[in-house]
Amino acid sequence: MTATTFAAGAVHAVDLEGAQAFLECLERTSEEAARRRAEGVAVPLPDGSPDACPDPRPLAGLLLPGAATVGLLVALAVGYVALPRWRVARRGYQPLTGMPELTAAVAGLLAGTGVRARVTFLADLLDPTVSALAFGRAGRRQVVLSGGLIALYGRDRAAFRVVVLHELAHIRNRDIDIGFVTLIAWRTFGPPMLAVTALAVLLAPAVVGAERAAAIVAFAVLLGLMGLLVTLLSSAVLRSRELYADARVREWEGSAEGLRHLFTTYAADGPVRRAGGRGRLAELRRVHPTTGQRLLALAQGRPQAPPGFWDMAAVGAAVAFLFYLLKLGPGGGTFRHTASQTAWNELTGPASAALLLLVAAGTVVWRAAAEDGMPRTRAAGLGLGLGVCVSNLLATYVVWLGFGIGGAGLSYVLPYTAVMCLAGWGLVRWLAAVAVSWQPVLEASGRPRLILAAVLAGSAAGLFGPIGFLLKLPGLLIYGSAFVAPTMPGAVLFFWGSAQLLSDRLTTLLLPLVLTGAFVPVTGYALARRLARRRPALGFGPALPTAGRMVRLGIPAGAVAAAAAVVVMLGPVPAAWWVVPVVFGLAQVGAALWATRDHAPLRLARAMVAILGCGAMAPLLLAATVHALSCSSGSGACSPLPEMAHVRLAVLIMALTSGPAWLVFAALVTATAAVRRRRGHSVRRAGP
Repeated sequence: MTATTFAAGAVHAVDLEGAQAFLECLERTSEEAARRRAEGVAVPLPDGSPDACPDPRPLAGLLLPGAATVGLLVALAVGYVALPRWRVARRGYQPLTGMPELTAAVAGLLAGTGVRARVTFLADLLDPTVSALAFGRAGRRQVVLSGGLIALYGRDRAAFRVVVLHELAHIRNRDIDIGFVTLIAWRTFGPPMLAVTALAVLLAPAVVGAERAAAIVAFAVLLGLMGLLVTLLSSAVLRSRELYADARVREWEGSAEGLRHLFTTYAADGPVRRAGGRGRLAELRRVHPTTGQRLLALAQGRPQAPPGFWDMAAVGAAVAFLFYLLKLGPGGGTFRHTASQTAWNELTGPASAALLLLVAAGTVVWRAAAEDGMPRTRAAGLGLGLGVCVSNLLATYVVWLGFGIGGAGLSYVLPYTAVMCLAGWGLVRWLAAVAVSWQPVLEASGRPRLILAAVLAGSAAGLFGPIGFLLKLPGLLIYGSAFVAPTMPGAVLFFWGSAQLLSDRLTTLLLPLVLTGAFVPVTGYALARRLARRRPALGFGPALPTAGRMVRLGIPAGAVAAAAAVVVMLGPVPAAWWVVPVVFGLAQVGAALWATRDHAPLRLARAMVAILGCGAMAPLLLAATVHALSCSSGSGACSPLPEMAHVRLAVLIMALTSGPAWLVFAALVTATAAVRRRRGHSVRRAGP
């Protein structure tokens, strides 16, 4: 829906001849700036300002995307409200009149389910199949029983009971709206998306020329991929709600025998039909799981399989696509650098992408962790990172920059793909650790959804900066390859440029990342331990030995590091300035090893807490020591506490040394675990 809105706004607001002239102007200024900077002339980077290249899009055109968005939302709301009545009138459903025994039976089933919504039972007497359907809007639900199901009541009441309970389970699970809103959204989104994609692919080369059609065709292909993605995701949502309804019926009945009897006896002509398509794609497009899949889910005792490669790849692609659309701004993309445009690009896009990423991936990983403990996350993490990478690289601005300035910078693709896959694996692994540590808190709480939302929202607040940096990195590196270091190889530029960009963002990117990565799982573990003491029935497991609180916070290691830094600074041989951060980094690694020498869980997260504590304490103690020595020698002003400048310096040093120290610790832990496995020793697991 959002993509259709932006496409409509772009078509309305842009004069094609003016747009072509604008792109030619921006390309000329880019090439001229790259040539002059290569010659050593200090010229500013081209920014597409209206003075150099007038933007052909009128400001009045910015109103259309907003109006289109409102119109689509209104159409969605009208469809949601009107669809139940339209379905009843079109299909000719009738109330259960003249059947008092059947009415009493379904009323008894409804009373035993705990469903609070107002439910009306209807009959479709002309349908001979054994089927039922729950629909309606919030607060007023309808369940229609087919003629074949009503006839089944007389000869197999156990099967009849299971079918009705399955539809009531949809109402109890609150997934009726999910199913019908998904259907309405696809019917609203799909046809315009496919039309825009086809027109762009066919007309772009003829309108703007083959050389400049790459960006438009790439965006059209991306729209087509998103349309396919929405189709597959909507089908997956509809299949999953059926499996969760089966799980609810099994919970109500106390066993799965009734469901097995229904599937094995009536699946061929009932609501659960066998796979009718050929191939994997046909199976993915199914809105109902096959009988084999439902029986397998009942046998395994879990409604859903663990998150896989393609599931997470779809999530990543959707996140990157949303980031790109929000980056374009409310006008479908503009180069007017106003304050509101800058705020939109720098805050809204990364924050929305981070929130969607953590909510979509976090809920799936959390459910898998609640069912299996620490799930396997390698394939899911790689799929998530690869989905973000491919969708982000297909974004129009990346394609245009890559082709518009001679293709410079495209050699960064392989290292960027590797980094994104590693980042996706790390994120999914971390989400699994968060889920395992917080799950006992959810089980003991009266409002588990509120706690889940708070944990994921807090994580998004701490991670939106790094996520936004990774999503914007391709465009930054392409500009760097064109205007800063045009002769540098792409792979070298990728790592050198990334390091340069991160060096200016230590406290705004790296520090929130390590703080969130450390304290979110550790806080959940601490709360769960306290709840376990109050309620032993939580099943959190026996208490494990942990280091003392001061050691866990890295305080003793920070004091040792400060003392070592004083010795280095006041030693007989003057040391370079970089020796002190190295000393602090080594002390942080020692603090992590000291704090995690026992068998307590979440070793990596607890190590980061110790590293942060040591990294903050060491420079503060060093500043206090230097002040005390200056005071005793009379060579400086006396001050009992470090000043605010020293606090800022301590935060900077902590951000500079914490990441490398944690990576060294993680490498040591991994190598030690590999050696222990090779020698046949047991390896402790990081998880409650």
